[in-house]
Amino acid sequence: MTKTLPVHINRDGLHSIEAADASFEVTGTFSVALKNDGAPVHVHLHLDDELSETATLEANNHFVEGELRMVAVTVEEGRRPVQGKLKVVTGYGVNTEYVDVSVVEPEATARHVPVDEGLAVPQPEPAPEPPLQQRIRENAPLTLLGGFALLLAVGAALLAGTAAVLIGVLAVVAGVAAAGYLLVR
Repeated sequence: MTKTLPVHINRDGLHSIEAADASFEVTGTFSVALKNDGAPVHVHLHLDDELSETATLEANNHFVEGELRMVAVTVEEGRRPVQGKLKVVTGYGVNTEYVDVSVVEPEATARHVPVDEGLAVPQPEPAPEPPLQQRIRENAPLTLLGGFALLLAVGAALLAGTAAVLIGVLAVVAGVAAAGYLLVR
């Protein structure tokens, strides 16, 4: 998560600057939130020599017309710790505020993942799929029952001769065909 340094502009009058923190500590890239509490204003941001060796601004000059303008400060991997100053200027140099910025090493976090003891026990391999002939033999009673249902449905259709019975026969045929497909699949 990127840290944010809030800086209020025009809160106490035109071109006033009020940084929320006099010092700011980061481990990586951060944002400067220029919060405008008044009229549109030009804001100049500058990193001193020490800080600019490891950090860069996306741009130095910003016109803050609305209520908020986010400015990214990219911190590259490199030497740490680094301490320097972020200079915030408004009114073309009339008002200046400095924020001490410290770029420090990120804390070493333990990347421990709890593991359940059950994962240490080998899992049985799934049984291989039996061959098609064996599946047909195992399902012979179902196949005979499906064939009987087809014969019964066709016989009923021949005896009744109505459209409703024919539709029922087609439904039985479709069901038996689907069941046969699932058996041999």
